[in-house]
Amino acid sequence: MQIFVPVILFLATAFPLAAQTAEEIMASVRQVAGLQDHIDLHGHLKHRGKKIPLSLLLRGKEIHFNIDEGADAFALRLNANQQELFDTTGGKVQPFPDKKIVQAIGGTDVSYEDLALKFLYWPNPTIAGENTIKTKACWRIHVANPDKTGRYREVSVWVSKKERALMRVIGYGARPQAVALKQFEVLDVTKRKGIWTVKKLSVSSFKPNGRADGVTYIDFGKKRKGSRKRKR
Repeated sequence: MQIFVPVILFLATAFPLAAQTAEEIMASVRQVAGLQDHIDLHGHLKHRGKKIPLSLLLRGKEIHFNIDEGADAFALRLNANQQELFDTTGGKVQPFPDKKIVQAIGGTDVSYEDLALKFLYWPNPTIAGENTIKTKACWRIHVANPDKTGRYREVSVWVSKKERALMRVIGYGARPQAVALKQFEVLDVTKRKGIWTVKKLSVSSFKPNGRADGVTYIDFGKKRKGSRKRKR
């Protein structure tokens, strides 16, 4: 299984395990975008009992996010070494406002920056160590923010050695403290059209002192309207 970029959603068995450098490992994660063609995921953000509908529509090199039944929408256009972000609310395509990127979505722990996962395109990643997460041997890839936009100054990404799957992501604030601000972790996966995708993940926020502040779950277990359960 191999995880795909936005929201760490898509997994596929496609890449050889020859990559050794941090840049090669990150590039193999990014490249999975080109393998998918037409997949729709429907679910919600869940925070303190509140649910906000969320849909992700994959269209080749573009990923469209619809939040709260289309009341808020944006899109990612993926290229080999960068990504472009657009506001598509109301059907109008406009540059995504810089100030909006760090805003929380509907009062949850998830921001637009989190869904975009721009850090996967930051330059000069390094291998900072190795850890085992959920029985899987992982590299810990560390990368610094090159342009100082967004909340995160540095990010650590744990990638499983065998599957090239993103297992955990932690975003840090500015040095010298560089405390953890947010953590993403995959909780459950499922199979869609023969492709493994993330079904549920958690996004946890932390206060400046490092204490837990809140958690939001992203759950794509929702079925489309009109779908019927198979009779046994």
